[in-house]
Amino acid sequence: MQPLKANINQHQLDSKIQKAISLFSEHFMSNAKWIKLIEKLIENADKVLKIEFKKVQGNQIGILYLNKDTAFELDYWQNGFEGNNSIGGWLTFKEIEYLIFPKIVDSKNDIKQDLNQIEELIKTIGQFNLDINDERLKLQCYK
Repeated sequence: MQPLKANINQHQLDSKIQKAISLFSEHFMSNAKWIKLIEKLIENADKVLKIEFKKVQGNQIGILYLNKDTAFELDYWQNGFEGNNSIGGWLTFKEIEYLIFPKIVDSKNDIKQDLNQIEELIKTIGQFNLDINDERLKLQCYK
């Protein structure tokens, strides 16, 4: 009986995600592009210190946990992450509205990340919808 309930709940979640995605007119990411981006961010974990994200089906901002030990088919898959975020649970790529790379990582210890360097890393992968200012770099997945 439990698996049926889990399948119904997953179906309901998928429906909510699809409904939220349908409100956007432009979609900028694919699963293949996500995999390339994640691989590049992991390779450069010493430069990419903090990544925030927003899901399409809410207003909560979470933190994505990637480091040099993050592994494909252990921490992330072809379509999303297993854990590795502050909200918890599975996080599919299609439900991420945008990523934020804040300049200030830790204000108490004056830890910052170089947004121009992160922008250049991202651009080595391909074209992305990026918005950069003095405070953060935003990678838009939907508009």
